[in-house]
Amino acid sequence: MKEITVQSQEEGRRFVRYLERLLPNAGTGFLYKMLRKKNITLNHAKADGNETLRAGDVISVFFSDDTYAKMSGVPSDVTSELHFSKNAVEDSSIVYEDEDLMAVFKPVGVLSQKAEAGDDSLNEMMLQYLAERGDITNESLRAFTPGICNRLDRNTAGIVWFAKTLRGAQGMAQIMRGRSVAKFYFALVEGIMQKPVDAKLYLSKDEESNTVKIFREPSEGCVPVHTEVVPVVSNRRVTLVRVRLFTGKSHQIRSVCKFLGHPVIGDPKYLPTDADTTAYFRSRYHLHGQQLFAYAYVFPEELPEGLSELAGETVTGLVPDTFFEIMLGEFPKKGEDGYGYLEVPGSEGIVF
Repeated sequence: MKEITVQSQEEGRRFVRYLERLLPNAGTGFLYKMLRKKNITLNHAKADGNETLRAGDVISVFFSDDTYAKMSGVPSDVTSELHFSKNAVEDSSIVYEDEDLMAVFKPVGVLSQKAEAGDDSLNEMMLQYLAERGDITNESLRAFTPGICNRLDRNTAGIVWFAKTLRGAQGMAQIMRGRSVAKFYFALVEGIMQKPVDAKLYLSKDEESNTVKIFREPSEGCVPVHTEVVPVVSNRRVTLVRVRLFTGKSHQIRSVCKFLGHPVIGDPKYLPTDADTTAYFRSRYHLHGQQLFAYAYVFPEELPEGLSELAGETVTGLVPDTFFEIMLGEFPKKGEDGYGYLEVPGSEGIVF
């Protein structure tokens, strides 16, 4: 006989769905039969499989060790050591954590999720981090596998949300679909941008080249995109802009900025029009990839279960070193001439 205590990660799942993951080789019909015969019980009582699990619930499975191993697909002598990635994220990269969710800073050059079987990604690095902390086990992973909730391009830095529990994953998916959370980015764009732009445009993706095009009017194959671009501070070559995403399409910020005549500095796909500006920044600051990062999430006052601790909160990420170097080296300080000014309060990042 085995007894399993439901962890917070699995809370909210239907009992039979939990059993299907716990015992994938058993078959749903067999599981219902075992429930009827009380060979599987919930909190030491007969269950029908439709119950909603809560943390602390006790599941009793009256199988022999060999039968349990066969139904679970995991040998009885399996090692408890977990390996997902050769790397784990650093503690300093975690910018927010509660019982259900984590926000982690993704650096430039790291995939959010693996594209191919052999890839390493932030998702695997986060799983390795949780494994090394002892927060996940082989047994817990059969019921729920933690994972990222949003993605950033490989060469875009910034906040990525990671769900530790099913409740957190479902809650974050709900508000992302509803677009009730305000998402802010910062970017360095070519040229002098003096006025905010509330851009309601249309985007078409070319799957073959993995690029997108922006149009002012709708046409076949296009989807609407809404982007607000606000200049913060500027010099003669480049403007630091704050971008708010109302929709979240692939390459949206980069392509919209290009369409507006202010492409993101260092962007390899949507290249700036001024070759001298590109060469200047790459040479002086050794740039790699587009100068764009996801900086802040502002949450509404009312949130679904699993996100209540984030109600009304603003979560800000880290600022890449290159941004600090360029801001300090290029932009006017408070009280100097320019189209605005920037406060850089040390490690706290950018105030906007």
